[in-house]
Amino acid sequence: MTAGPELERLAGELERLQEELSGLVTGEAPAPASAYEALRQDGELHPWTSTAVRLWEEQLADGADSEVVHHLAIAHHARAYDLEAAGDDAAFGHFEEALRHWASLHGDRDFWRRAYERLTGAMGVPVPGEVVEEARARLPRNLLEPHLTLAARFRITDPRRARRHVRLVTDSGFPAAIVAEARADLVRDVLDGVPQAVAEGRFGETLDTLETWLHLDPEGHGLLRAVLFTGRSWMERLRDEPYATRRMDELLDRVDRLVRPGLALAGPPSGELAKELARHEFLLALRSFGAFGTAAPSPDSLGSRAEVEEARRAAGRASRQVETALELYPEMGDDPRYAEVTELRSTVLPRYRAWLSALSAQFLLTAFGIGDRELARARQLLDEAGEYTAADPSLESFVRSLENLLSIRGPGRPGEMRHD
Repeated sequence: MTAGPELERLAGELERLQEELSGLVTGEAPAPASAYEALRQDGELHPWTSTAVRLWEEQLADGADSEVVHHLAIAHHARAYDLEAAGDDAAFGHFEEALRHWASLHGDRDFWRRAYERLTGAMGVPVPGEVVEEARARLPRNLLEPHLTLAARFRITDPRRARRHVRLVTDSGFPAAIVAEARADLVRDVLDGVPQAVAEGRFGETLDTLETWLHLDPEGHGLLRAVLFTGRSWMERLRDEPYATRRMDELLDRVDRLVRPGLALAGPPSGELAKELARHEFLLALRSFGAFGTAAPSPDSLGSRAEVEEARRAAGRASRQVETALELYPEMGDDPRYAEVTELRSTVLPRYRAWLSALSAQFLLTAFGIGDRELARARQLLDEAGEYTAADPSLESFVRSLENLLSIRGPGRPGEMRHD
C-alpha cells in the first residue's frame, strides 16, 4: 500500500462520515444542552471542546446511553486529527478513545435500531433497513483506512509513528475478521510482488522492503511468511554456490531475528506459514549439524574433548530443529529439495550423535584420576551409543573396546559399588 492522499483529505473523509452518522442517529434529538452549548465558541460550532468532552464523560460515568458515546466518539476523533496534523503524539490517546467508542457503537444493535427509527421519521416514508445496515457495515472500514494510509505514509520517514497507527487498527476493538482484512490490505500490494521479485533474484532488496513493513506489523502472518519464503529461496540458491557458508549463516541469522518476535506473539502457525517455518527450521538444523552445502561432518575431525562436547550440543540442537520442522510440516520429506530431512532424522543425526557419545566416553575412560561419578557417566554415554551399534559395525567395535576398558577401570553403573 502506497502513501495516499494528504492528511487534510483524510480529515475531510472523517468529517463526511461524522455528518452521515450524525444525520442517521441524532435526528431531532440534539446533544444534551449544556454539552452542546459548550461546542459553540465565538459564534462558531466546533466538533469538540474540552468542556463538552468533560461533560459527556461525566454523563457516561453516570450511565448515559449510546447517544453520549456517539458524541464522545466524534469529539475524540476530531481532537485526534487536529493533533495528528500538528504531529503531536497526544493524538494517539484520542484515537484510541474514539475507536473504542466507535467499536462499542458498531456492536450496539439498539443504537442502530434507533438510527433506523429516526431516519424513517425524518424521511416521512418507510426506509429500507439496508440503508442503516450498510452504514454500519462501512463504519469500521471507513475509520480504519485512514490509519493504514498514515502508516504507509510514515513507514520510512517515521516508522515509530507508522507502527502506532497500525497498532490502533489491531487494538481498535472491531471484530477480528474486519481487523484481519484491514491488516491484509496494508501489505497486499507488497506481498503480491514478492514471488516475482524472488524469481528475478532480488532477494536482498525484497528482504529490506519486507523488514520495514514487518516493523509496522510484526505479527502479520503474510509478512512473516514472505520473509521466510524470501530467505529460504535465497538459501536454496546459495547452497549450490561454493564458499557461501558465511553468507548462508548471516542470512539465516537475519531471517531468524526478523521472524522470531512476531512468531512468539502470533500464535501457533498453520498453513503456508507453518510450511515455510518448517523449511527454516530444517536449514537451522543443517547449520547446527555443520552441513551447510558440504558433506556431513565426521567424528574423525574432532580432536579434543571440548570439540566433542560442543558437537554433541550442536547435534542435539539439530535433532530438536528437525523434529520441530517435521511437526510443522510432516510431508516435507516429499519435497525433492528437502528430501534429506527424512534421512537426517532417522539415520544421519542418530549415527553422528551415537559416535559423539562414544567419543565422550573414551575421553572419560582415558583420563587420569577418575572416580565413580565419571565412570557412571561413561557407562551412560556407552548405553546411548549402544542404541545405534546394530546399524554401524564400526561403531559396534569401538563401543565394545570401550566396554572392555570400562570393565578394567570399574563397572560404573549407577547403584553399583567399585572395589579397588
